[in-house]
Amino acid sequence: MDFECLLIHHLCLFVHIEVHMDVLAEILDSVKMHGDVFLRCAFAGPWIMEIGQKKVAEFHLIVAGHCYIAIQGFTVPVCLEPGDIVLFPNGHAHVLLDSPDTQASDASLIAPETLPENLELLTVGEGTEPVSMLCGYFSFDHAGHSALMQALPDFIHIKGELLSGDFPWLKNTVEFINFEAEHFRPGTSAVINRLVEVLFVQILRAYITTSNQSAGLLGAIADVRLGRALKAMHKTPEHAWTLEMLANRAGMSRSAFAAGFLAQVGQTPMQYLTEWRMHKAKTMLQGSHSGIGDIAERCGYQSESSFSKAFKKQFGVSPGSFRKTSK
Repeated sequence: MDFECLLIHHLCLFVHIEVHMDVLAEILDSVKMHGDVFLRCAFAGPWIMEIGQKKVAEFHLIVAGHCYIAIQGFTVPVCLEPGDIVLFPNGHAHVLLDSPDTQASDASLIAPETLPENLELLTVGEGTEPVSMLCGYFSFDHAGHSALMQALPDFIHIKGELLSGDFPWLKNTVEFINFEAEHFRPGTSAVINRLVEVLFVQILRAYITTSNQSAGLLGAIADVRLGRALKAMHKTPEHAWTLEMLANRAGMSRSAFAAGFLAQVGQTPMQYLTEWRMHKAKTMLQGSHSGIGDIAERCGYQSESSFSKAFKKQFGVSPGSFRKTSK
């Protein structure tokens, strides 16, 4: 399958579970994301690779062999096996190592800042069963839609044993990325960039399917009543929504809806609606030639001045200044 078709296929077929996935699709469609693979490696013997706190989301794909990952908050390191995928949505620090018993004084210390060019294989140590791994990152424009990123846990672990049965497209995506990384040639960087974007969608898809997510935005999307209100806000942000209208969409009293939404999402419904409108406005200012007045109307503001005031309050600059600096 052509890589462009693969990307479109994954983005359009998203996930068939009983949640309002069109809300999540709207969010992801409006997030400017970039991803890449920065390391292809084979490590053997005692080794440790420490990765500090990052401003990007980092991921690791275990191609062959096994290793361990130590994460703050976990009492023991987590074992990673062939096919496993781990993601740190908020760039939390972690340590990869060959064994939970490995000590720094006895191990090869690997610095991920010093890497080969063109994804040449980085080998460390000698042994019959090295771990083969791909490491990469996702970055998001202004952290993407903040409510979504805040809803994700610090650590996501998708076990390889699930890929063949439940998530064959995710398995294929990982295999495509590994193939391109192994056979670096003209155009490889562009192909990997696109495939890594697909990978993020697929990891999120697998996480939502396998987790019992009940808190944050993802929990609100999955909630039958709150999900209806979120769908309305995302589908028609230009509508003059009031708290009472949204509560009616949810089939709840105004007070119960307001309290439930705040408890679940961490924002009031109107705060969330304003943030979504501003996020949509920012995306349109960056990616379209529409006039500011038109964008204001499409984001639910009756005047350009009220829109500009709200935009400046949210981002610290006027819509016009933002558009000039983002080009």
